[in-house]
Amino acid sequence: MAQIAKTILEIKNLRVSFKAKPDAGGKRFYAVDGVSLDLEEGSFTALVGESGSGKSVTALSVCRLLFPESLSGRVYFHSDGGKTDLLTLPEAELLRFRGREIAYVFQDPASSLNPVFRIGEQLEETYLAHFPAAKSEARDKAFHWLRAVKIKDPERVYRSFPHELSGGMKQRAMIAMALLSNPRVLIADEPTTALDAVTEQDVLRLLVHFQKEKRLAVLFITHDLPLVSSFAETLYVMEKGRIVEGLRKERGSFRPAEAYTQRLFRAQLLSSQPKETMEI
Repeated sequence: MAQIAKTILEIKNLRVSFKAKPDAGGKRFYAVDGVSLDLEEGSFTALVGESGSGKSVTALSVCRLLFPESLSGRVYFHSDGGKTDLLTLPEAELLRFRGREIAYVFQDPASSLNPVFRIGEQLEETYLAHFPAAKSEARDKAFHWLRAVKIKDPERVYRSFPHELSGGMKQRAMIAMALLSNPRVLIADEPTTALDAVTEQDVLRLLVHFQKEKRLAVLFITHDLPLVSSFAETLYVMEKGRIVEGLRKERGSFRPAEAYTQRLFRAQLLSSQPKETMEI
């Protein structure tokens, strides 16, 4: 019997504004203007759009990781105990969700990892930040997740500084760090942009593996439709701070109805995707 889809993260009418620089008039502008979307448990959802469309601001706003002029709307995290609005929680209570229930993987692992600490130390510190545990337990968890993300030589990587690793290896370490706390939601913001094509596919398959194995809700943010069209089950398209269309895959295809989405598909998919993956 098929499992009933269960919403785990619900964004409702999210609006995020910033104040423009004085030489640009100093007026308020909305980087995100009324965004609503749902993530289901165990789903792979893609948020796509051109650069500057508001994708990353949406992602960062979920756990209040930026400081806009104004932030409004609702971000509900659903659990057995009900739903919690993350935008209204005091900072101390938000820490129970940030990194613990909702984890992030960002675009550039080199800027996310601390250059003066070894990978193993950073993994252990992350685990201990969320769980009262002995250092030996944190070390065991670090090695477990280094192996889980298919790092062939976990002992070497554990002892390495970030600059001693390739871009793909650093990103695998970041995925391990994100999953250490066994989160229910993973937000991956352009996590493969700096990687070569082969490593890019490896990292994406790794995320899909954990999505299915752990029933992890993945929100994958990208400007690259061909990259996610075969993996994503749900697709939200952003333009100028707004969701212009939400699509569910039907019989292996996305069928865009909005003109902007159709143009986006034509521009990015026509030359690189098999015809059966899209219908326009």
